[in-house]
Amino acid sequence: MKAINSMTLTELLKAKTKLESAIFQRLDAERRELSKAMTRIESQGARNAKRMKSLGRKPRKARKLPIRFRNPENPSETWAGRGLRPRWLVAALKSRKKKLADFAVE
Repeated sequence: MKAINSMTLTELLKAKTKLESAIFQRLDAERRELSKAMTRIESQGARNAKRMKSLGRKPRKARKLPIRFRNPENPSETWAGRGLRPRWLVAALKSRKKKLADFAVE
């Protein structure tokens, strides 16, 4: 292949057309492969669901945890004590006016 600087305009346009064609063919092949992979994953998930159903097992449901801490300024803001501390609690504790036990629900 010639150096790009020495090519004529028509040669450059032909090269551009070939390059675009190769890019679109490659993209199409990638899309087909991804589609096949997605189909395999979906069918595998369906098989696993059928297997779980045939074994009589059900997926575990999330439990509702009891409220352990409540914001006295806004009682609708609560925390069960798991995960990250909510912003209202962090801000109140940073002010050092209250302790965590002050927010506990009896």
